[in-house]
Amino acid sequence: MNNSYGKFYFDLLKNKMNKSAYILFTILISNSQQKGFAYGSNKYYANILNCSTRTISNLLKILVDKKYIRIEKPKSFKRKIYIEENILTK
Repeated sequence: MNNSYGKFYFDLLKNKMNKSAYILFTILISNSQQKGFAYGSNKYYANILNCSTRTISNLLKILVDKKYIRIEKPKSFKRKIYIEENILTK
């Protein structure tokens, strides 16, 4: 999870979503490039975005509700965060 770039999907701006959620989404895309899913903890993402883990939980919920991501085993230490394919093909 050490990529230093991300791809921003401008079409998502039409959905009037929290700007921090866009940034987290970009980080998740970058982190999922190697294994097909992102697996960082809320603490990991909070450190990157300089925010609280609660904020990350809220942002992930927004992304799940908007169907941009899905999370397998959300309460597990071994959770996997997948980017929904239909978002990437727009």
